[in-house]
Amino acid sequence: MKRSKLDLKKWIREVFGNVNQEGILLQNKIQELETKDDEGVLDEFGREEMILLLTEQSRNLFKQETVVQQKARKSWLKQGDLNTKKFHSSMKWRRMRNGINGVEVNVQWCEEKEVVMTKVRKFFEARFARESEPVVRLDNVRFTSLSEEDNVSLVGVVSEEEINNVVCSCDGSKGPGPDGFNFSFIKFCWGCLKKDFVSAVNDFMVNGRWPKESNASFICLIPKNDNMQQLNDYRPNLLVGCVYKTVSKIFSIRLKKVISKVIDVRQSTFLERRGLLDSILVANKALEEFKRKKKNCVFFKVDYEKAYDSVRWDLYIIC
Repeated sequence: MKRSKLDLKKWIREVFGNVNQEGILLQNKIQELETKDDEGVLDEFGREEMILLLTEQSRNLFKQETVVQQKARKSWLKQGDLNTKKFHSSMKWRRMRNGINGVEVNVQWCEEKEVVMTKVRKFFEARFARESEPVVRLDNVRFTSLSEEDNVSLVGVVSEEEINNVVCSCDGSKGPGPDGFNFSFIKFCWGCLKKDFVSAVNDFMVNGRWPKESNASFICLIPKNDNMQQLNDYRPNLLVGCVYKTVSKIFSIRLKKVISKVIDVRQSTFLERRGLLDSILVANKALEEFKRKKKNCVFFKVDYEKAYDSVRWDLYIIC
């Protein structure tokens, strides 16, 4: 894939070319021939040249739409807005919205690049920093555990069919990882990549080893609302490679089959046939019941903001 990447860069530079600049040149040539045709001085060779230029222009427009397709949301293309003014305006708006032009520093707006970079780094370093060694006492607590058969089903060797189904189910237009390849490339070249791809996935499942640079990722900040002022208005997101995504989805599919055995029945989310709003409905009904019977009660509203991102997994359990 590394060698292919170098060849692709050369092909884009020498064969594919700058489609926007090429489109402007084609349009200028066509306009010159159309002017001659209006003046009645266009000969037969000129008409044949115009036909060739129009055919080349059609190919160029297809190339431009292909480039735009990789930069924009696939949903816009499904709705029929291809190379239109509205479509490009939407792309421009998304690019402006996703960009970080500045942040608040000590209640003052700052747009200096170095200051913004320093602020972002310090903010997320503080959020994910280790504050103290956790000591959790769970004396005589019995946890529900999986059977040996379930454990084997989670970490067993992955079949080629299982990997193929996961690759086919992944959207090919999502943002690529650091290697620059997305699932469209993997699907198109599956016949060539299949053997190495399956070998890489099973090497991780059996030996816990990743191919070099397959675990690399890009961290990007996604805006939560339309008026971003502070870094709290952004959430971090990782752009990872296709091998990483494939292994993650395999674990997700396998875990989905057994997770109901270890999660309490009162857990209202993250499980099939359990809704996020169920717990809210129960709380509202309970509060209404206490108010109707005029009984004293205490309700706690707990804020779980960023709880998942700040979870400490390295717990020391003392029994």
